This record gives sequence, structure tokens and C-alpha cells, in this order.
Amino acid sequence: MDLQETLLGYERELSRGDGDAYRRLLADDAVVIVPGATLDKPSTAAAIDDSPGWDSVEMHEPQLLRPTEDVAILTYRFAGQRRPDASYEAQLTSVYTGAGGQWRLVLHQHTPLGDSGG
Repeated sequence: MDLQETLLGYERELSRGDGDAYRRLLADDAVVIVPGATLDKPSTAAAIDDSPGWDSVEMHEPQLLRPTEDVAILTYRFAGQRRPDASYEAQLTSVYTGAGGQWRLVLHQHTPLGDSGG
């Protein structure tokens, strides 16, 4: 599996997972920027533990940039649905570092598209 598919797999796991997925995949000094908040790793995991999660997710137009051997920047358009009628669309950017042989998320940022609300 190539790196883009590996990282998209991590992103799918994070979008459907609970706080434990974030505790495992985020670097200790990670920053997560979502509409209205900038969170550290513990705050992100706690917020996800309190969130209902997505019933379905789609990731479109992924692009992978590799500025160095141990840095990967993944961007894609995200569409998520929650029952009964909540939806969210955003452009997402995730920066991973592969230092130490394991890819960890160090920065994750959402830019909402249109009039979506999560």
C-alpha cells in the first residue's frame, strides 16, 4: 500500500473512531484546528469521546505532498453525514511526521465549505 492510501486509512479511522484512535495516531505535541477551536492531543481525544461520530464519510480529491522524507502533507475534501440530517463538508489538511518509523499526525486543520454544519 502506498503512503497516500495508508494516510487516508488513518484519516478514515480518525473520522469514524473514538478518542482512542486519536490517542494512538496523534503525536504528543499535535495541534488540531477545527471551526471555533484549536485543540491539543488530550483535548481532541476528549472532544471525540463526547462526539457522536460520523455515520458515513467520503474523501475526495486527495493530494499528497512530501516536502521531506519524514514529512507528509495530505489534503482532501471531506463529506460526512450524521443521522438524522446533519452533514459537514470541508477541505481538510493533515501533516504527518514519519520520524521514528511510525507516521503520526502533528497538525490537522478544517476549512468548512459552503453552509455545512457538523
